Amino acid sequence: MDKTLLLFLFGVLLFASPLVGWWTTPGTHWLTSYVLWAVLIGLIAVVVHRDER
Repeated sequence: MDKTLLLFLFGVLLFASPLVGWWTTPGTHWLTSYVLWAVLIGLIAVVVHRDER
């Protein structure tokens, strides 16, 4: 499968699935959503950088 499609599916899993209930519970740290976005953006940057080579 294409890496871009896998990253898209990973993003959908994190931000549009029942998994959202895990990181939006009141007890989690407020930075959790930002860290998840940063991880997704970082993975996209790695994939794009590798494809340019």
